[in-house]
Amino acid sequence: MKERRISNKMLAERMGVHRNTIQQLKEAHPTMIRLRHLEQLCQVLNCQPSDLFELSPEIAGVTSGT
Repeated sequence: MKERRISNKMLAERMGVHRNTIQQLKEAHPTMIRLRHLEQLCQVLNCQPSDLFELSPEIAGVTSGT
């Protein structure tokens, strides 16, 4: 969100959620996200879901069967 120069407060307002929701998404490294929030994030930031996530090595090992 730094690249887009948008504050947590402004993002929360545009998404219609509380600032705490944005803070949790940024700092808590959530393992789940509500689809509604993901759609809102992508709309506000003009991006794709894949732009927002990266696969952790632990998860990659589990999903690849290694």
